[in-house]
Amino acid sequence: MPDQPKAASMPGTAPPPRMESENRQLSLMRDRLRMLLGTHLATLNHQTLVAAVGDVVIKQDAPAERVLLVQTGELQVERCEAGGTPQVIARVGPDELVGEMALIGDQQHSATVTVSRGPAEILVVQSNDLLQAAIYDSDLVMELLALSSSRCRQTNRHLTLILEALEALDQQHSSALERCCNELERGCNPALFSAARRLKGLAKASETP
Repeated sequence: MPDQPKAASMPGTAPPPRMESENRQLSLMRDRLRMLLGTHLATLNHQTLVAAVGDVVIKQDAPAERVLLVQTGELQVERCEAGGTPQVIARVGPDELVGEMALIGDQQHSATVTVSRGPAEILVVQSNDLLQAAIYDSDLVMELLALSSSRCRQTNRHLTLILEALEALDQQHSSALERCCNELERGCNPALFSAARRLKGLAKASETP
């Protein structure tokens, strides 16, 4: 699943060089993958879906039967763990792919995707057809793997920052907590921004007599 939208960073902040470089690489990968998909559209089973705000276009744990390319509008990605409440983990804008991760994994969608700004126009490609095209196109396979690998690296780094922030909160190391939270806020992921704000709120609450 997709985990990093192309929206601008939060007001008043600028991504650090490493994060900016990673975002730029992801953008280039999406561009190449979109171009490769375009070359196969004539032979792929596809359709254009127009969905209203609130419409569910992918459901968590459902079979991964299609890959989506957002053309207009915005999608919201939510994941819910057993016994928990749904959490927004990403927002997906125009020219971004959704659902391609399941082609490489267990072929089930890991999150629910709904339209958050619309109506959204979405290009829908059947997963089986895309996999068949990939068999004869090594470039398409490599781009899918590269995108998956890059997203995993970003997830690992974000998880490390959150764990460091929790440790700093527990040990009351305010400077370390501030550093981790600032990095999380500088990204373009609303879930990470929200997590950083909550961590800062907990830190302030613990300082209150």
